Amino acid sequence: MADRSPENAAPAGGRARGAGRVVSTPTGPGAAITMRDFDREVAALAAKNGIELPIGAGAENGAREPEHEGDLADLHRRVDLGYRRRNGQFFTPPDVAEFMVRYGIEGGAKTMLDPACGLGVFIDKMLQLSQGRCRIYGIDKDPSMVNACHLEMRERHGERSGEVILRNADYLECEDAEKVDFLACNPPYINFHGFDRRLILRAREESGAEFSMLTNIYALFMARAKRSVRAGGRIAFITPSEFFYTGYGKALKRFLLENFTIDGFVTFDFDSSIFDALTTATVTLMANEKPRAGHRARFVRTRGGLDGITKLPRRSGKRGALVSSIPQKSLDPGLKWQAYFADGAAPGPAADGLVPLGRLADVKRGIATGSNAFFTLSDSERERWGIEDRFLVPAVSRAAQIRGYEVTRADVARLGLRGDRIHLLYCFEAPSPNLSKYIEHGRSEGVDGGYLCSHRSPWYSVERRSAAPVLSTVFSRDNMRFIRNRAGCLNLASYHGVYPRFGDDRLTEALLCYLNSELCAAVQKRARREYGGGLHKFEPGDLLELPAMPVGEIGRKDALKMASLFRKLASSGGAREKLDETVNEIALSLAPDPGRRSRRPGGAV
Repeated sequence: MADRSPENAAPAGGRARGAGRVVSTPTGPGAAITMRDFDREVAALAAKNGIELPIGAGAENGAREPEHEGDLADLHRRVDLGYRRRNGQFFTPPDVAEFMVRYGIEGGAKTMLDPACGLGVFIDKMLQLSQGRCRIYGIDKDPSMVNACHLEMRERHGERSGEVILRNADYLECEDAEKVDFLACNPPYINFHGFDRRLILRAREESGAEFSMLTNIYALFMARAKRSVRAGGRIAFITPSEFFYTGYGKALKRFLLENFTIDGFVTFDFDSSIFDALTTATVTLMANEKPRAGHRARFVRTRGGLDGITKLPRRSGKRGALVSSIPQKSLDPGLKWQAYFADGAAPGPAADGLVPLGRLADVKRGIATGSNAFFTLSDSERERWGIEDRFLVPAVSRAAQIRGYEVTRADVARLGLRGDRIHLLYCFEAPSPNLSKYIEHGRSEGVDGGYLCSHRSPWYSVERRSAAPVLSTVFSRDNMRFIRNRAGCLNLASYHGVYPRFGDDRLTEALLCYLNSELCAAVQKRARREYGGGLHKFEPGDLLELPAMPVGEIGRKDALKMASLFRKLASSGGAREKLDETVNEIALSLAPDPGRRSRRPGGAV
C-alpha cells in the first residue's frame, strides 16, 4: 500500500503524540494529509473523538463535519481511485486479514511487522487477536497513511494502540527495519513503469534473484521479507496471482522455492475480485526456513471469499475449498502454477498426445493503431470524406462484433449496415486529395502526436499484415473462441491472429474443431491468465504454448470428420456433443499407451 510518488517523500520530522509512537513523521500543517478532502475529514473525525492529530492539521486545514458516516478506511476508499491506483493502494478485506494474522499467531508470533501498513488492517487484527502478547511495527511510505493508521488504531483500541510503533519510510530502502517473528503485508501493486527501477537492481543484489526489469514492485517486497523475519518465523502476503503465470514471476517463484517452506497459496475464486483492480488475489503463507524433505505445499482455491475459513485447509471440502498438495521439491518455477489449483479441470490422459500450438501455427497480436477512433471508419464516415477503396481494408475492431465461430463477408456487410466501424485506414502510397484532408483532420485532433503514431513514418500508416485464417478472442469469461476468418478481414487488438502452417482448409477446420472443444477448454484452464471478475486472458506467447492436437498426424478420415463437425458448429451451433466426443476419442488415440497400438487410420491428409 505504500505510496511510491516522489512528491510525497517525507521530510524529517518529530514524534507524534497520542496513540503509540510515530517515528519520522513529517511536520508542518497539512504535510502528511495530501489526498482530496481527506485532510478535512480526518481532522473532523479526530476532533469529534477527542484525538490529537500527530501533526498540526486542524482548523487551518478547513476542518468540517464529514458528509458520510464511517471509519477512516471508509473515508479513504472514497478518495480518488486514480490516486490510489497510481500508488498501488488496494485494501485487504477484514476476513482475509484475520486469516493471515491467525497464521502468524499459530506460529507463536511475539513481534509482527507490516511493511506497507496503509490504514492498518493487519495491525488492527493482531491487536484484536493477540491479547497484548505481540509487539507490532508498521511502515508506510505515504505519510497520510501513517497518520491515518495512527488515528484508526487510537480510535479502535484506545491505550492498547500504544503497543504499535509506526514509521514513515520506504521499506525497500530501510536498512534498519525491525526483525520480527511474523510479517503480514499487502504490498503496493505497481507495474515496472510506475516506480524507480533501481529498486529492482537493489533487490537483485540483496536477494541474488534474477528479477526481470519488468517486475511488479510487490515481488520486491516478498523477496525483502526474508531479511525482516527471524529464522523459522512466518510470512503472509496477499498479492495479485499473476506471478503464477507471468515471465517476471519465474524469478520470484524460484526465490520462494529456494528460501522458504511454502505452507500454501490460497487463491480466491477467479469469478470474484478482492481488489478494486483487474486482477485476482492470492495469499502466500510460508516460513523463513528451508523445506524439510518431503514437504508438500498446498494450493487452495476457495469459492468466492474465505467464507469462514480461519486456517489453511488440509483437504478439499472445507466450506467448498479445493485443495491440491504438491511436493515443494517438484514445483517448477518455469511452469504456470495456476495449473496446480484443484478445479476439476484436469484434462486427463486425452491430453497426453497434444503438442504446443506453436508447432502448428504462428500467433500474432492484433494491429495496434494508436487511435481506433481515427483509423477505423464506418460506411457513412468513408462516404463523407470520400476516401477511396484502395486506402481501406475490412477489419474487426471490437470483440463483440463476432458472436459465433466464423466471420464471413456477409457478416462484415451487416456490421456496416448497422453503423459499425468496419474499414481500416491502410495507406502505403501517396494519399489522394480526399485522404489528405482526412489525414490533416487527424493531425488537427492531435492523433499524430500519440505514442504509436509518433513512432511511425508516416504516422498514418499502420502495420502491414496479411489476414489471419483464424482469429482468437483475447479476453473471455467462459472459454476462448477460435473463429474461422472467411471474410479475409484484418484484426485489431481485441483479437489475436492465428496463422496455421499447413495450407489445407480441411486441416485448418480440423484444428478449429479441436480448439473449440471441451478438451481444449479444460487445457486452457491450466494455462490461461486469470483476472478479476472471472475474466481470462491469453497473450500470443501463451497461445503458442497451448497444447493442441497435431491434426496433420491423425489421418485423413479423422481430419475430415473433425472439419465437418466444425462447419456444423460454425453454421448452426449444432453438433456440440458429437464434436466433443469425437475430439476426445481421437485425442485418446494419440496418447502414448504401451499397452496398445495407437489408432491412426488412413494416410496423412
